[in-house]
Amino acid sequence: MTPVTANAPKPSKTKKAPEPAVALPGGYAGKLLRVDLTTRKCWAEPWGSRMRELLGGAGLGAMLLYRETAKRGGKGNVAWDDPDNRLVLATGPLAGLPVWGTGGLTVCTIGAGTNGPTSTQANGFFGTNLKYSGWDAIVVQGQARDWVYLYINDDTVELRDAKFLVGKDTWETQDALCRVTGLAGHQLSVYSIGPAGEHLVRFAAIQGDYGHVASKNGTGAVMGKKRLKAVAIVRGTKALRAVDPRGVLQAADDIAHDLRTDPSARSLYEYGTLPGVGNLSKLGVLPIRNYTTNLTANVPGADMADWEAPRLRANFDHRGHQCNACGMHHCHMSVIQKGAHKGRIVDEPEYEGWSGCGWQIGAVDRDGIAWLATECDRACVDVNEFGWITGWVMECMEKGYITRAQLGFDLTWGDIPGAGRLLRMISRREGFGAVLAEGVKRAAEQLGSPAKDCAVYIVKGATPRGHDHRGRWDEMLDTCTSSTATMETGNPVHPTEVGQPARINIFDGVQVAKNVAGLAGRRSFEDSLGICIFTTRTRLENVCRALGAATGWTFTVDEAIRFGRRTAAINRATALRCGHAGALEYPSVRYGSTPVDGPAKGQAVRDQWETMLDTWYAEVGYDRKTGKPWPKTLKALGLDWLARDLWGKKA
Repeated sequence: MTPVTANAPKPSKTKKAPEPAVALPGGYAGKLLRVDLTTRKCWAEPWGSRMRELLGGAGLGAMLLYRETAKRGGKGNVAWDDPDNRLVLATGPLAGLPVWGTGGLTVCTIGAGTNGPTSTQANGFFGTNLKYSGWDAIVVQGQARDWVYLYINDDTVELRDAKFLVGKDTWETQDALCRVTGLAGHQLSVYSIGPAGEHLVRFAAIQGDYGHVASKNGTGAVMGKKRLKAVAIVRGTKALRAVDPRGVLQAADDIAHDLRTDPSARSLYEYGTLPGVGNLSKLGVLPIRNYTTNLTANVPGADMADWEAPRLRANFDHRGHQCNACGMHHCHMSVIQKGAHKGRIVDEPEYEGWSGCGWQIGAVDRDGIAWLATECDRACVDVNEFGWITGWVMECMEKGYITRAQLGFDLTWGDIPGAGRLLRMISRREGFGAVLAEGVKRAAEQLGSPAKDCAVYIVKGATPRGHDHRGRWDEMLDTCTSSTATMETGNPVHPTEVGQPARINIFDGVQVAKNVAGLAGRRSFEDSLGICIFTTRTRLENVCRALGAATGWTFTVDEAIRFGRRTAAINRATALRCGHAGALEYPSVRYGSTPVDGPAKGQAVRDQWETMLDTWYAEVGYDRKTGKPWPKTLKALGLDWLARDLWGKKA
């Protein structure tokens, strides 16, 4: 064990002038924790003068990636596996306060899936423990010589030997660190990688607190490349100040009231995302057997009565490892009562677990799906991309595009034990698993057509979330145009609050593109606050009031949207530096195909795609040819400096 203090001197090559003293707003610890794995140095960096500009989370991470991942000399961007890549683990000003779901963690890095900027969120207790230890974010650079984990307990910051953790899955890692520290439950938050991260699987995730996952774009592979096995944070002892405690509590009560009573949010409050299975199947948005059908009736053994939320919840009778200060009824856990995995503790799959480990691969055994989804968490793979790659392999084997000799065994629709075997192969890059570990796009490109034409991915390199976006064009457009490899706009919440229509024709490309552009900004704002997006399914004005009461700032809805769009523009600039030009903003052949059955039958998104892109670019104020935000757009967002960076004298 090699201890290093949080006040160790900063390496001279990155040394900056100290920030001027500023009054610290409420809701902040006031310091970033810098960690250089190469030199084994850690140090504190004040950032008070930038808090309102960047907030935290996604806003802070976007700026750090733009400022610190450019190649030396100014041409291009460092790759995901470069030691100079940054891994930002950030929270925001609401973390640790008594607003529901305020243990939020945002992970920002150059991701392994697209080799471009990433912003992905998880919850649990990491953000709260970090804040109570006196830090607002951790910024990791460099590469350790041997495996280490980062231990934080108030002002004690240590890089510790992690060789005894290598090979353990994420749950085993948390158990081991609890034994080492003598802490349990919410006293210690551990976010770690399992075998998939250690073996640099391109869709490896970072998993923490027994079931919370920062899953998008290979963040776990970045952590593995840096040989950082885990970050373990003791629930610290430092006080957290809110400028207006009564105002925070009032805003928290209003948010909770909305979640319990608003028809658009009540089911989420009661059941988490479980109702999504039944609801989305009725809309043709549940992915079934790798987009080969939209009909649940085409899956043997499927009875949709078993997939209503109350019946799904009946199997998960324990409250489980919840998130900080949260009253939402999800994140349950249970013990499997029968079958091959009797006695195993599993976490209740969110909708995307039921989707990726269930319907997408033609499986309907709920105990088996819960086991497989938990195994994904333990191995640290993104359950969405695992579902896409497993369903693709199943279809390719059925059609003869992948042979038994290649894979090593037969894998047919609905085979959960076989999918578990495939997960182990991928996580350890064994046999054909080494090909699949590169992710859907790269594996499909290696095999070529016709296998490639069956694969669901975005041309940029990652995969969509666990939906059939051929029935939800807004999410397909959002995913393909996003700079962070996942949806940047997200599902509309009270769209009229930001000047958008309550409803649109979901198969009219122009209406869809205008709506996606018009809603842009909210998600990036929320992801900067250290709060769960489930608990922000309320009026944005309530969220702004909570932020204002915490910090002492006045934050309007318009300012929130402007902040989010500013963050998106900064991410866009980094993405362009990574080579993400407009030619990559397309769905794969299967992803953009036309459904042959179900509610979206015959709706051809590719026929309108160019019009959708033209409309979206015009509405957000970006140049379609270069992908750059126009100078006038950047200046309106207060990003004059970025306009000069992107356009030079033309700005």
